[in-house]
Amino acid sequence: MQVLVLPENKDINYIKTVHEVKRFFTDFQRFRVIAGLSQKPCLTMNGFLEECQFGSVAFAARHNKEVIAEARWLVQKYTEKLNQMDGLYRKILLECYIEHKQDVAIMMDLPYEIAQFKRIKKRAVLELASIMGILVRK
Repeated sequence: MQVLVLPENKDINYIKTVHEVKRFFTDFQRFRVIAGLSQKPCLTMNGFLEECQFGSVAFAARHNKEVIAEARWLVQKYTEKLNQMDGLYRKILLECYIEHKQDVAIMMDLPYEIAQFKRIKKRAVLELASIMGILVRK
């Protein structure tokens, strides 16, 4: 596991970074559909995203083969990056931005108080944004 050095909080525009993370997950779901996968990724028993199993490109009536190949490559890379994250961070991000669960609903499944959960979620958002290069600075 790699150690990320995040910029100080005063240098980060957290609200805009959250918007970029939401856009990332929207794009991730769209690329999954273009690649021929289900919109929502499935998790394995140990909490990782399932490896992508792409079918043939026979359904290419909607998208050309180059677009499908690019979407598959992006989905594979995004899946790898998400699987490299801490399991707790991955769980919170997926439930928040793909399952669209409320923070309280996610928190009920985890043994954390509200303030602690919010700090963990913020660290997860900042780590993903840093890894994907979508961190917004002031």
